[in-house]
Amino acid sequence: PSPSERACLAQSPDMSIMAGNQMASPSYGGVVKSWNGMKGFGFITSDGFGGDVMFSKKDLAEDLREVQGKFLQGKAVAFDAAEGVDGRMKATAVQLVMVEGQAVAGMIKSYSEKNGYGFINSTAMGGEDLRFQNRDIPQAAMGANIIGQLVTFQVKTRPDGKMMAFLLPFQSGGTGQRVSQLGFPDG
Repeated sequence: PSPSERACLAQSPDMSIMAGNQMASPSYGGVVKSWNGMKGFGFITSDGFGGDVMFSKKDLAEDLREVQGKFLQGKAVAFDAAEGVDGRMKATAVQLVMVEGQAVAGMIKSYSEKNGYGFINSTAMGGEDLRFQNRDIPQAAMGANIIGQLVTFQVKTRPDGKMMAFLLPFQSGGTGQRVSQLGFPDG
């Protein structure tokens, strides 16, 4: 690491374990100050840096790349950083940190309309699969193949202590339209 990266590492908390979730050992923590999805970049405020740190869409975890609007603003993130060609630090490998009461993002891993439930995988949950019910997906998705679709969701704890996803809108309005128009039957 460069001298500026070493200085930031020394000042930053190790965020490899947050809220009991194993993460990929990012070096820094911060909060998304702004995000412009149309332009594909944003800024993170972090105590380990003397100013805001820029990040781009390609630096986001795959399950965050289609989030729209102000979804990322104010969210806690963990990230790595690298010095850009202009000498300024740039955030890389940006991951959302699960904070109780805040929506997170993920990808639908499996779904069975017949059985009435499916599973979502989310980097914010340390790769843990979260179960969801039919009632939590948009009505237009009924009868469609939604595996692999990116969603945002809320998390709650079930009576057995396991986490469960609920309220699952698609990250992009285009995804919702494609799913309702295509209506692939669930196998």
